[in-house]
Amino acid sequence: MQFQDVSKIYGPNGLWIISRGRYTDLDMSRVNGGMKAGPIMEYRISDLAKYLLSPNPIEVPKRLVGCEIHYHQRVANGITGMFRRLFPRPTDRGVQKETLIFNPKNTTIPLKDKNLVAHMEAIYRLLKPYNPTFKKLLSLERETVSDIIGICEDIDGNRTWLSLKGGINEKIHYLSSFIMEDVGVILEKAFVAEGFFEMRGFDFTTYDANKGSKLLKFHENGVPKACVLHPGGSVEYWVDDINLIHFLQLLDQSIRTNPKFYESFKLCHKGKATPLRLLFNRSIAIDYSKARLPEAYRDVFDTYHIGMDERDVVINTLKNRQLGIMFQYIPKSPSGEEKLFTNISVLHDIRALDAIKNDLPLLYSVINQKATISEAGRYYLLDSIRGCTNEN
Repeated sequence: MQFQDVSKIYGPNGLWIISRGRYTDLDMSRVNGGMKAGPIMEYRISDLAKYLLSPNPIEVPKRLVGCEIHYHQRVANGITGMFRRLFPRPTDRGVQKETLIFNPKNTTIPLKDKNLVAHMEAIYRLLKPYNPTFKKLLSLERETVSDIIGICEDIDGNRTWLSLKGGINEKIHYLSSFIMEDVGVILEKAFVAEGFFEMRGFDFTTYDANKGSKLLKFHENGVPKACVLHPGGSVEYWVDDINLIHFLQLLDQSIRTNPKFYESFKLCHKGKATPLRLLFNRSIAIDYSKARLPEAYRDVFDTYHIGMDERDVVINTLKNRQLGIMFQYIPKSPSGEEKLFTNISVLHDIRALDAIKNDLPLLYSVINQKATISEAGRYYLLDSIRGCTNEN
């Protein structure tokens, strides 16, 4: 079965990311006084795209599960101490550390009665002071501690650092007050690392398909630049990395051509799921000679009577130039149980099929018609993968 073109079912409440670009003769002096720019490409972007491009900080909730304690260096007195200070051992140069984790598992109770869940969690909070790790935190000798860094954990077990403000006493007080609770963590922006976007900073329920902003891309003195405009025409913010626009185009293509991917975003839009993260992976390389046939080729091989030897040649080309777009989210459950769902769109660069273009021109033509052209390249949807992980 071929993939449905979900662009036909967008409607006024549909999801979209970015329009096709078009050249404009906009006077850039109105945008950034006196700027001289080359040809200007104009796009329309949705509120979701605007969030992904924004360089502004975001706040996301994470569970505070522990801390790392840094101790002052202890150097012996007398001759031994003087010798150690003059000729320190390699281990003396490092900071003495200790990690405290407050048993993050089994703290969410999968019960159907939400009142009972709240009651059990209240009991857990009352018992917290009797936790041996909690007691150790409160009994720390403050004068021996140089710093304390919080440790947060996501539903999938990934841990990150949390910088704590104030002195040692204030940090211990903060930890004792909020340990095993969800706390607000400030991130520099939604684009956390190469190909990785934090999605919890965007309120999907406020998304309006009828709203959009202008994105301009141009060259100034040979340097590519891009900016998002206020409704009045002034610059709202500059885009830090031009390549982010390519991510938007690939995401838009995935939403338009992959119904499963589209529906996962719609769940978040309807408030039925919590978005977690979005990742672009150019290193993905699924070997379909050892896995089921990709969805894009299941009917094509039979319809055009592709022989087994020819199939092997085609399948061998599929592992090259793959791009994976992964969206992780947590559907809301009446029981309060949290399950991490992952939808992956596997896009394939049509250039990988150059090797079979002459020998299998009909097959190449059929697949080529599935491809979408954008500044990110010419890709088609090769496969759609969906998985679920129960972290409890």
